[in-house]
Amino acid sequence: MKASTRAPRASAATALTNRQLYPSRSLLYLTLTGAALLRMSIFLYTDGFTLLQDRPELSTPLNSFKALMETRYLFRHPPTLTSSSSFQHHIQQVSDPYSAGTIHHSPLLLPALNYALEQLHMHGNELPVAIIWTAADVVAGWFLFRICHAREVATRARQTHLFAWDQSRAIKVLAMFLFNPYTVATCISRSSMSLEIVALLAAIHYAMSGSAALLAVWWAASSLLSLYPVLLLPMLIQLCRRRAGDLVYEREITRIGKDASPTDTKAQRQLGFLVDRVRFAKRFAVVKCLVLTPAALAGGLWISRAIALSPGDPSIAAVLLNLPNILQVRLEHGWAWTGQVYGSVVFATDLTPNLGLWWYFFLEIFDHFRDFFLLTFNVHLASYVLPFSIKYRQDPLFGMTLMTGVIAVFKSYPTLGDHALFLALLSLHSQIFEYLRYPLVSALTYAYCTCLSPAFHHLWLNAGSANANFFYAITLVWALGGGMLVLDAMWAWGRERWERERKPIRSTAGRKGEEHVDGDASVDTVASDASSNSPTAASEAPLEKGDQLKKRVVVQV
Repeated sequence: MKASTRAPRASAATALTNRQLYPSRSLLYLTLTGAALLRMSIFLYTDGFTLLQDRPELSTPLNSFKALMETRYLFRHPPTLTSSSSFQHHIQQVSDPYSAGTIHHSPLLLPALNYALEQLHMHGNELPVAIIWTAADVVAGWFLFRICHAREVATRARQTHLFAWDQSRAIKVLAMFLFNPYTVATCISRSSMSLEIVALLAAIHYAMSGSAALLAVWWAASSLLSLYPVLLLPMLIQLCRRRAGDLVYEREITRIGKDASPTDTKAQRQLGFLVDRVRFAKRFAVVKCLVLTPAALAGGLWISRAIALSPGDPSIAAVLLNLPNILQVRLEHGWAWTGQVYGSVVFATDLTPNLGLWWYFFLEIFDHFRDFFLLTFNVHLASYVLPFSIKYRQDPLFGMTLMTGVIAVFKSYPTLGDHALFLALLSLHSQIFEYLRYPLVSALTYAYCTCLSPAFHHLWLNAGSANANFFYAITLVWALGGGMLVLDAMWAWGRERWERERKPIRSTAGRKGEEHVDGDASVDTVASDASSNSPTAASEAPLEKGDQLKKRVVVQV
């Protein structure tokens, strides 16, 4: 009877806790709706797209909307090449849209956006395109909200931080992302960076959920769209492993403790095996990730190849109808598109001015040094993966945050969307904000670059009163601001962790104060307790109280 009365109380307390931890749904839907209405209004009632589509801060040859429309046109009207196929033993006419050398978008985008691009090109209807880009931002914000909420709930359950619980923190993170001018401008310019962001945030979300299968699918999709998420795979696996163990622990604790009494030996035996279950869940999650992520990436590459081998109509139905012909092509053929899509990222074949550090550098150096510096730039970017994976193995989400910041600074074709993604992930770690050393300098650097970058670009290419050094100088300041914020966040994370793990000074000082007034405390104790005749026993009471206070203050990690 005693255990039966305890179960309803436990379930009621659990339900109350869930209601307290979840943010306001009305505020969530209001934020999402407001962001969607803002974007749709700009799309349909202003010339924002015309003003922003050619800005080098927002669009590059790899993700601009004009390049996407050109990709669609070349798929509709592909150039014809003659090649031999030993498998079919005759000369075959092969059409390769990527042979023009001017398009760099992934083939995966064409079936997904075929209807919207057709409506825009044939009928001038911008509504489908506006809906897709608006939905991409809203869905990305939803994934970011879920990531923040899952992290905050896990943090509170473990009690690993000293900051107070803020029920609206996830809403604030969502609003900061959706109403960030960088995010809005990236969406209005119709850059494919918006689609890359939603794919990457989906991968992080499913890693936080401990779902290795969905993590593999979305990580493969984001990697096939922009290549750089490949560098995030080790930290994604670490995050999935950690969350898989946490979810098993929370589920088993809830199941065992729901109806069990303190004297239940069966429950005690189950708790004894809980550590083994958590370890098995973590190891199994790693195995699934190591098996499924290469499989998903290989499957995505094969689907992209099938789309590239189906010129004329990039719709899903046309690709499926052309599948028998695709299967007849030998596996070693049909991969020429990879050089245009991914080779341009690694080798920087298009030196159009952008926010990155590559274009001006490779314009100025001698050609016989090009291979060496290409290797240097790419290896330098990849060299951060292993140190971040080791240093932040207890907090892989923060490691991914820093890695996105490094990518935004050192990738070959960065845009404001990369910085928007970095700032969005950084907003998840609000516990380190009070330890930042130069937040004002970082914020002013971003504001300075945002204002002067269009001005220097205009002076160089439109007014003709400046040269390329002006615009490249502001890209150096962009890199300085992003790198400074990354370093500041690293220092703040280490300081916050040190504050969390060290012995509380205030508790130790309180204990010394109690020892100093030990005589007075013993008098009070003797006077109040007639059964305590020993001064020594009376003087030990405050020390025990101080020890208990110290145990309560120390935070378990």
